Amino acid sequence: MRRRFPLFVAAALLAAWPAAAQPILTHLADGNDWKRSSVDQQRAYLAGVSNMISVGAAWDAKNAPGAEQTFSRTAQRALKHSDTEEAIRLVDSWYRANPTQLSKPVLSVVWREIAKPQFPPAK
Repeated sequence: MRRRFPLFVAAALLAAWPAAAQPILTHLADGNDWKRSSVDQQRAYLAGVSNMISVGAAWDAKNAPGAEQTFSRTAQRALKHSDTEEAIRLVDSWYRANPTQLSKPVLSVVWREIAKPQFPPAK
């Protein structure tokens, strides 16, 4: 039995090798994806963004207690009064007003149109 386990691990690693060698492709949801999505899918996307920010802020609170200016904490403060339906309306409006910018990631639109306006003006 002891000899089988290392052999199993070696076989598993060897089988996973091609997957590890593949380049990591990332696609951020953009305006084209947003326009093709149902309202429920848009809500789910925004819920995922919200969860990501909440988890990041919790991690920051535990692992970087003195660092108040992390992305997650800043985003959480800026978005805390946001409403999902209003966010959908703002993102929809932005892509309608900027039809040549459908390749811009939805997250960028959320940041610029919803979060950033909540910051106090720079001095």
